[in-house]
Amino acid sequence: MAHIAQKIFIGADGGGTKTKVQVEDENGKILGTGKSGPGNIRTSVDLAWNSIYSGLKEALLQAGLKLEDPNYEYHAGLGLAGYEVPEAVKDFLRKPHPFKTISLESDAIIACLGAHAGQDGAIIIVGTGVHGCEVFKGKIIHVGGWGFPHGDEGGGAWLGMEAVRLTLKSIDGRSYATSICEAVLEKFDNNVTALVTWAVQARPGDFGTLAPLVIEHAALGDTHAMMLLDMAASEIDLIAEALDDAIDGNDLSLTLFGGIAPHLKSRLSPEIQARLVERRFDATRGAIFLARQKVLGENWKKGIV
Repeated sequence: MAHIAQKIFIGADGGGTKTKVQVEDENGKILGTGKSGPGNIRTSVDLAWNSIYSGLKEALLQAGLKLEDPNYEYHAGLGLAGYEVPEAVKDFLRKPHPFKTISLESDAIIACLGAHAGQDGAIIIVGTGVHGCEVFKGKIIHVGGWGFPHGDEGGGAWLGMEAVRLTLKSIDGRSYATSICEAVLEKFDNNVTALVTWAVQARPGDFGTLAPLVIEHAALGDTHAMMLLDMAASEIDLIAEALDDAIDGNDLSLTLFGGIAPHLKSRLSPEIQARLVERRFDATRGAIFLARQKVLGENWKKGIV
């Protein structure tokens, strides 16, 4: 009788600063987890692979498994930042690897699969930037995620930039000053030249450091800060509506992610709020769902959901 190797599923969630890896058996039992460095293939394919292997080594050690053991075959589901760059994907997949199969998608898609336990659903990530995506009857739809400053309206970088704009308008007399304007200027020792010099050179993450000020002063009743959060929520509403329109108005369950998201939930339209659900699993589990779908077909959910 031919030897049948046991299937082991590996999920990796690779972002700009860290990679998380999880290993499961065919029955959905978690065997081990690991963490490592950046997994963005647009930045560096080699670094992304190194991060995956580093996190996997930790997870396999916990599981008591070895890649070279012929009693097991390894199937990897990978969700990696930079997936939207075709050349990076090609370079990544050209590298030799020890896996029986690889299923590769964006980190946003595996977050969506994890959030809705592999079912159809939508997510909107509201962090420094903003990105909406959904999975519906095998289709994958993306909205936003174009980057800052030409996109990412409603995210942390956008909130910070708008706070700077309001501050400069108040200095000019084009708008009235409120506590948020005073707080922004105080970060630069009340030196307008220092503020403008910083703003010209600031990157998205730099502007994002001002977003907590907006949130803090909105909670204190600052009219400008509350207006900015209302504007941000309206942008998230537009992304949710665009996701709906892409699938002919089918209202999918929606999960929000990211550090800014909790501060916008109550400001979203009632229709969008009614569809919000908490995530079922994390993105690493979503990556495993991706691998299981490819290998097991219709039986991929058996025993795990």
